Amino acid sequence: MNQEIIENTNKTIYRYLTDNAVLKSDETLQEMLLYALGFNTDGSLLSGGKRLRPLFCCLTCGIVSGHYEPAVLYGSALELLHNYTLVHDDIEDKSDTRHNRPALWKKYGLALAINAGDLLYEIALSAGAEADVISKKNGLRKIMQMSEQLFLGQHRDIMLETKLYIQQSEYLQMVRGKTSALIGCSFALGALAGGADEETAVKFEYAGQRLGIAFQIRDDYLGTWGDSSNLGKSVSADIMDKKNTLAVVYTANKNPEFLAKWEKYDGNPGQVSEFAAMMTEAGADDYLNQQCTKYTDEALETLKEFRSHGEYSTVLEELISSLINRKR
Repeated sequence: MNQEIIENTNKTIYRYLTDNAVLKSDETLQEMLLYALGFNTDGSLLSGGKRLRPLFCCLTCGIVSGHYEPAVLYGSALELLHNYTLVHDDIEDKSDTRHNRPALWKKYGLALAINAGDLLYEIALSAGAEADVISKKNGLRKIMQMSEQLFLGQHRDIMLETKLYIQQSEYLQMVRGKTSALIGCSFALGALAGGADEETAVKFEYAGQRLGIAFQIRDDYLGTWGDSSNLGKSVSADIMDKKNTLAVVYTANKNPEFLAKWEKYDGNPGQVSEFAAMMTEAGADDYLNQQCTKYTDEALETLKEFRSHGEYSTVLEELISSLINRKR
């Protein structure tokens, strides 16, 4: 089922990017957006993300209605918007690669990538508006509200990079915007596309938001204790970049010696193992696992109320389990 949803999503996204009148008028701009979404110009796949947001959207729709198809366009809109954020994130973070290939800005240049990302956001909103017409729902309003939270979360993330130490409450505020809001919106739009009322959609959105926090905590865990052969990147990167992950936040609160050394740390790879050992000694690995389980359980408890179409519920729960227990 998941593969079928992904294939239908890819077809919808490719159609949107090849039928768009503006993109049809400029070959380079169209090529850039196709590249950002993981397509060659002929529609074959270069590489790309897991299309998780469309999967969440469609599976939620299936739980409500017994069919996932009404949510494909909403899910595609969210995937377009998600990739817009990645284009801009890579620029803001100065990241050279994305999905094991050059980031859009490295391949085409900074100015062109900023402009292409902006257009990608507009195309995402257009897809949401079309989905509203078809579903007779007001999903675009939710997308716009979620977008504001995304921008706020990214702002906070950038601001927190300038701080030596942050509180867990600050970390969670950032994650709720940067990661959790979009996943929550995926669940809400899926429910609406399936015919749910606003109250039910809000419950699904809450479940998605809790999962979003759990997924980010799992990412933080893997960034320190993951297997680099599975991750496809060095697990020392988060430490070398002095990211305020939950592992760092927790350890700094527990161990003043860690915070003193962290303040003086200059990104030297030779000290990575020392910091990782201090985090482990403080129990940060166990704490992150506990927090990941806590937020996941809260999401699953909310979803238990909705099992009208058990096949979709089972597939969604299996997907959640695979993500929470992932090694990369």
